[in-house]
Amino acid sequence: MVSPNFPVPERIPGQLISDHQHLYFLKQHLATLCGLRGAQKFPGSQPVSFTQKSLELLETEDFWVCEKSDGVRVMVLIVVKGTAQGPVQEVYFIDRKDEFFLIENITFPHFENPNRLLKDTILDGELVIDVDPKTGHQQLRFLAFDCIVWEANNLMMRPLMNRYGRLKDWVIAPLKRLIGIQPQLRDKMPFDVQLKTMELAYGIDKVLHYDLPKLTHGNDGLIFTSATAPYRIGTDPKILKWKPPSENSIDFRLELRFPPLPDDPTEADFYAKPLFVLMMNCGKEGEQFFDTLEMTDEEWIERKERREQLDNRVVEVVWDASRNTWKILRFRDDKKNGNYRAVVFSILDSIRDGVEAPELSKRSVRIRKAWKARAQGQSSTPQGSGSKSPPRGQQQQDHNNNHSKPSASKSSPRNSKASQSKSPPHSRQSAPPPAASGGSAPPPPKVVAPSTVPIQIVGGNPRTKGKKKKITLAQVGSVAATMKRI
Repeated sequence: MVSPNFPVPERIPGQLISDHQHLYFLKQHLATLCGLRGAQKFPGSQPVSFTQKSLELLETEDFWVCEKSDGVRVMVLIVVKGTAQGPVQEVYFIDRKDEFFLIENITFPHFENPNRLLKDTILDGELVIDVDPKTGHQQLRFLAFDCIVWEANNLMMRPLMNRYGRLKDWVIAPLKRLIGIQPQLRDKMPFDVQLKTMELAYGIDKVLHYDLPKLTHGNDGLIFTSATAPYRIGTDPKILKWKPPSENSIDFRLELRFPPLPDDPTEADFYAKPLFVLMMNCGKEGEQFFDTLEMTDEEWIERKERREQLDNRVVEVVWDASRNTWKILRFRDDKKNGNYRAVVFSILDSIRDGVEAPELSKRSVRIRKAWKARAQGQSSTPQGSGSKSPPRGQQQQDHNNNHSKPSASKSSPRNSKASQSKSPPHSRQSAPPPAASGGSAPPPPKVVAPSTVPIQIVGGNPRTKGKKKKITLAQVGSVAATMKRI
C-alpha cells in the first residue's frame, strides 16, 4: 500500500517568514479567522487510526473516502493587503511546525470576477510530487481537500459536503478559469493546484483497485471523512486513517544514548554503539520513554558513514514482526513533535485490531445498503459536479445541497517466552494488546526505563538539565573504532 518509490517534498516552497512582527500578525489573523482566541498552533484536523469499530461507524454515518497521499500536510492562508499601488494578494503555506511561507506568482481570484482578489480564506490540503510515468518529469502539486474559511466566513461548523462544494466552485474553479484566460500564469506558478477527488464511502473498491494503481505520487493508505460533521481542530474521531495493519506507523522523537567510558563513568563513550530510545509526546507533560528500537551493526555503520544526524529527530517507525522490534521508515523533519500519547495508543490498537483490504472491500456492500436505508432526500455526496455558477448572498448554503451525485462505484506479540515480560511502567496508559489471529503485533514497550540504564544522554550527564547538545554521527568516531567497541 505504501509507495516508497515516489519522492516526497523535502521542503515547503516559498519564503519562510522570520520577522517576528509579521509572523505575529499572520498568526493572530489566522486565529481570528478560525474563531480562536490568540495565536494557536497549526489549526489542522488530525485523523484517528482505523479499527474494527470504524467499520460500524461507516455503516451508521455518511462518510467519504479518498486516497491518503504520501506528501506534506499544509494549510493555505490567502489575504489581501492595501498598498499605495492598490490591493495586493498574499498567499502563505502553513506547515505542521506552524511556520509560514510566502508564496509568489500565484493568484486566487474571486468567483464573481477574475479581476477581483480572493481574501481571508483558509484551505486545507497536502503537497505531493507527481511523477510523469513516461518522461519522469516531477511536478509539485497542492491537493486541496477542504475550505474552512472563505472570504472571512467561517465554515468550520458546516458539514464537509458544504465546505467541499465551496472549495470546488468558489476557489479551485475560478483559478482554473483564470489560467484558461491567461495560460502564461501556469508557467510562473511554483506548483500546480488540484482538487482532491472524493468518493462515497462504499466506493472503496473503486479507490483501492482503480484510483490507487493510477496514482503518480506516493500513497499511504485511505482517509475516511464524515460528510456531515463539522471541521474539528486537532484530533478528529470522525476522520479515519486506514492502512494495512502491518504498515501502520508511529512518529516518535529519537534520542541516542551512549554508554559511559569504562575508565570515566562521568563521560559518554561516543565510539560505542548507542541505545536508540523512542520518546513519546505527552503534551504539556513533556515526553515519556516509550521503547527502544534495534539497529543492526551494518545499518548503524551505514548511517554513520553517511554522516546522518539521528539524535533529536522525529522518526516514523513501523513494527518489524520478523525481528520483533521497531524500525525506522523515514525521518519526519516536517514535524516538530512525535505523535501525541493518545494517538500512539490508538495506532497500537489499529495494529492489533486492524482491518485488511479484503475485509474492507467486502464490507462496502453493507455500507452501501446502510447508506441507502438512511433518510432519503438528504444529500451528502461530494459537491460541485455539473453545477452552474455559484449563487450569491443568502442562497449560498442552498447551492451546496443541489449538486449531482458522482459515480461510486501476527501470532502473539513476541513468543511464549517473551510473553512473560514485566508489566509496563505506571506512566503508560496501556500496552499493545495481543495480535489478532493470523498477524503479528508489537509487544508491550520494554520495561527498562532510561533512568535505570547505566548510560548517558548524548553530550554528557542526563542529570544536567537543559544542557544536552546535539552530536552528529561524524563525531562519534571511525567505523573501525566503533566496531571495536560493539
